[in-house]
Amino acid sequence: MSEILPAGRGRLLDKVAVVTGASNGIGRATALLFAAEGARVVVTDIDAARLEEVRGLIAGSGGSVRAVVGDVSSNDDAQAMIAAAVDGFGRLDVLVANAGIIPELDLLKATAADFDHVMAVDGRGMFLTCKFAAEAMLKSGGGSIVCLSSISGEAGQKGQAVYGPAKFVASGITKHLAVELATRGIRVNAVAPGTITTEAVKKLSDEYIAGVKAMHPMARLGSPMEVAQAILFLASDDASFITGAVLPVDGGYLAQ
Repeated sequence: MSEILPAGRGRLLDKVAVVTGASNGIGRATALLFAAEGARVVVTDIDAARLEEVRGLIAGSGGSVRAVVGDVSSNDDAQAMIAAAVDGFGRLDVLVANAGIIPELDLLKATAADFDHVMAVDGRGMFLTCKFAAEAMLKSGGGSIVCLSSISGEAGQKGQAVYGPAKFVASGITKHLAVELATRGIRVNAVAPGTITTEAVKKLSDEYIAGVKAMHPMARLGSPMEVAQAILFLASDDASFITGAVLPVDGGYLAQ
């Protein structure tokens, strides 16, 4: 593979991190960046083949990594993801609750089953991984949780009748857990990406992409690594007095 780990500066040296949804897009970029910054990483996803690629990239570059195939919406699977960090590396310092699905459904097309499925992965899955991560962090003195929200979780958009509400859940979990855990050594923040050049987005029509670019004041889409850099900042000690923040990484979209 031509993909390589980015250059790092040791900002997560010897930290232990779990990154959910690490096979593709933002999760993949975050896992690679964390490893380059010195973290020992547990990568998780339901896509076993792509997850193995990420594990191989990190291990092949000399990083410490474990891979766990599982579904964050499953209580047992979510617990196993966190246990892999504690059992394999002795503790947990950082959780990136990234796993999620992004259906493009308006209200009339969406079904109750669609709503339940998105809420199970994007909402319940985030709750479960945060819960088990916090339990582990409290045993070792604290840590940092970064949740993946979205511009759809901060402002209304067309065609997001199920995804948007799930991302409002992500922003809500972030703020409530930040207050609940603030005195116990755990910071909880989120990033709210705009439209990012993930594999799914790249498959959309040129006409659609042009329209989306026009909605962002910077007139372009973001890259997964640009979001990963924001996640790294919030996860690291550089953000030691920041909790409860939902940081837009959106080319100015929410400033309009």
